[in-house]
Amino acid sequence: MVATGVHILVGLALVMLAFRSSRPEPYLVAALAATVPDSDSFVFRPLVELGYVGGALWSHRALTHSLLGGVIVVALLSYFGPPRAAAIGFGSHIVLDALSGGIRLFAPANQTLYGLSIDWLLLNTLVSAVTVPTILVGLLAMKHDFEYRPPSFASKPVFEWFR
Repeated sequence: MVATGVHILVGLALVMLAFRSSRPEPYLVAALAATVPDSDSFVFRPLVELGYVGGALWSHRALTHSLLGGVIVVALLSYFGPPRAAAIGFGSHIVLDALSGGIRLFAPANQTLYGLSIDWLLLNTLVSAVTVPTILVGLLAMKHDFEYRPPSFASKPVFEWFR
């Protein structure tokens, strides 16, 4: 189980790499999309305990962690920001949860659990060790407006490099 804060960090880091936007919408949408899948823990649990619903479909990492859930989340959040940012946030959550125990990717059509079982503490530590510096470097780059400038030889066609 990956911590919610780590899901948010990964979504923000990936959106920062993909967008490098000074506007807040992509980051907000990515953070929300990265947290929505775990809403099944507090939305479905009371329904299951009261007997209104039952089965694996209503368990954690089932319907809200599926491709169908992803389409719904991206469609809803695209009203507030870029759909690509929502897809990145949701997708990063799904990948991390697939690495730390498995998800029901094709629910409700297929109840098969897909994924690996990497130790959650190790996964949280490694992912945080990569995403926090990525976010910090991205913030510094945005503050100082660093740009990637290709080397001067890259502006010439390859066949002219050797003349």
